[in-house]
Amino acid sequence: MTPRTILDPTKAPCGAMTMVHGDHFFLERWVDYYGRQFGRQHLYVLSHGGDPEHERIAAGANFIRLPRDPTMWRMDRRRWSLLSQFSAGMVRYYNWFFVGDVDEVVICDPAIAPDLISYLARYDQSKTAPKSISPFGIELIHNPRIEPDPIVADAPILSRRRVFRANANYAKPGILRREASFTIGGHANSHQPRFLDPHLYLLHLRFFDHDMAVDRLTGRKEMRKVMTGSRDPREVGKAWGKDLENFRKLALACRCGRMSNCPSSARR
Repeated sequence: MTPRTILDPTKAPCGAMTMVHGDHFFLERWVDYYGRQFGRQHLYVLSHGGDPEHERIAAGANFIRLPRDPTMWRMDRRRWSLLSQFSAGMVRYYNWFFVGDVDEVVICDPAIAPDLISYLARYDQSKTAPKSISPFGIELIHNPRIEPDPIVADAPILSRRRVFRANANYAKPGILRREASFTIGGHANSHQPRFLDPHLYLLHLRFFDHDMAVDRLTGRKEMRKVMTGSRDPREVGKAWGKDLENFRKLALACRCGRMSNCPSSARR
């Protein structure tokens, strides 16, 4: 087997971080997937509120408790400022550092490489390697009429869910080689021009299961009310404002794509 080439032999190949509140199901899948890719010792879980269940799920990973402001004042702005600064430090120790939400994972085309570290070894020249990488954004959409089988713990998500839509909003530049400042949501960063990799895919899972999505998005609407307070609702939590309504429309309408053979490396 050809040895893996990395940009800087003084650094570890890859690490990943996420910040999470609740969302135990997604954290389990995130830790399991990236743990197999990089090793749990290279994962960083920021628990917003210090949830003991997060600590249990993230056993073997680097677990950091963060206080949670019950008013959620500027929550996303503060969150992405923290993620920007945290990741800026981590690229001193990792050749590539993955930053993203807990309901997102990056996979590579299994016909090209068996795992993420092997794939990223192709960028072995510091002068030509991109400062950050955007995977192609794919959003799984559960249409229960087409895919009636439930998600189960011992089966990959892609073995049960193949309906998807391409979503450019989730071509997030969250694979870092150099420090960057992220916009709110991580949908852009300070590196220009953007670099879209042809063989990497970000799977966004917020709509992957009808019942789970409705429960989760209903909670997000309640969270938005708290964040709004006395302010104009149009100026607060815009990204979450219509997620539930959008999902209900998509769940019955989406037939736009089918995932091909499920890569074993993407056992989400």
